[in-house]
Amino acid sequence: MTLDEYLRASFDGADRDFVDGEVLERNMGELPHAAVQMELAYRLRNLAPTMGLTVLPEIRIQVAATRFRVADVAVWLARPSGTRIPIAPPFLVVEVLSPEDRLVRLQPKIQDYLKHGVRWLWVVDPDERRAMIYSPAEPGGMLVEELRTVIPDISISLAEVLHVLDG
Repeated sequence: MTLDEYLRASFDGADRDFVDGEVLERNMGELPHAAVQMELAYRLRNLAPTMGLTVLPEIRIQVAATRFRVADVAVWLARPSGTRIPIAPPFLVVEVLSPEDRLVRLQPKIQDYLKHGVRWLWVVDPDERRAMIYSPAEPGGMLVEELRTVIPDISISLAEVLHVLDG
């Protein structure tokens, strides 16, 4: 598929990443994925007015000339630049793993985000009830119990987020 075809395409099910001419399927979210994604988006959105954040779910982001990634949740410190697809890197990207996802398979996507200038990346695994934070200072990731960023300071308890799975 060409880049122009990708940019005009709509897909059945989940949107897809585009990497150097290849369309990459993303796993469809199931209930745990959707619940955690919504909870994180909700909590981040509640911070938006006081922190000046723009929080967008399921958004295509151009990370390089021929690479587009779809973030579960992306957060900018201001309004993202770009006409239809953001080209400026988000401050924070959140990825929630589906049961079929493997962290090793997500590594190229994580590296694309970091190379693009994303300062913080949270990867949450609802099934394992774990989370990793990636940043330029921690490109290999760090297992955490508190999802956080610095400048601005955001801190969200992983246990509180995962509580949505206990209902």
